[in-house]
Amino acid sequence: MSTDKSEQRASAAERLRGWFTGRLPGEWVDGALDVKVDREEITVIVPIGEPQVADGASDAEQAAAWEGRSRRFREETRQHRIEIAQEAEHTYRRKVSWGVRSG
Repeated sequence: MSTDKSEQRASAAERLRGWFTGRLPGEWVDGALDVKVDREEITVIVPIGEPQVADGASDAEQAAAWEGRSRRFREETRQHRIEIAQEAEHTYRRKVSWGVRSG
């Protein structure tokens, strides 16, 4: 029985999503991780919690709150994410890049 490359990529992404889900602290994540895999890189998109803004906040205020939340997440988690990425790079022989998604 043969599997095509798209199925192999899907199962690799699923395994990696499971691995990263197990490695990331639960308080970092607000939803399911999005993990993409190609020949050279693993991209992990972490969903983060929505910032609290005032009722009726302008688009500019909401955008600034999201930017602040994203920046804070990156700063506060940097060292731990580096450690996780190094472990993944050693295990899976691919570079790891990170992103955040909110909302």
